Amino acid sequence: MRRVIIFTHNFAAMRDFYRDMFGLQVVEEDDGWADMAAGGCHIAIHAAGKGAPSADGTGPHKIVFHADDVAAACEDLVSRAAKMGPVKVFGDLHLCDGDDPGGNRFQLSNRP
Repeated sequence: MRRVIIFTHNFAAMRDFYRDMFGLQVVEEDDGWADMAAGGCHIAIHAAGKGAPSADGTGPHKIVFHADDVAAACEDLVSRAAKMGPVKVFGDLHLCDGDDPGGNRFQLSNRP
């Protein structure tokens, strides 16, 4: 596991809380995204869109697993009957979301 993403409608307050209360170091920050080192895993605060968190698996949390080759890892999971969405590419960043049997959202990502 690489990181847990916490979706929020109050990005600044959540980022500041985890940074200031737990002393987490912000290692990457962009508009609506703060990735913080939390020992062997990262906690990422992500600004939530309208309607999130919701019962449709879009929030409030998402577990993220690292894969150097997201497309290959996604194909492997699909071959073993996992429910996976399409691979999304944002420059060098590759992502693929899936659902566990309970409808909880997880993600494969090549983000370090």
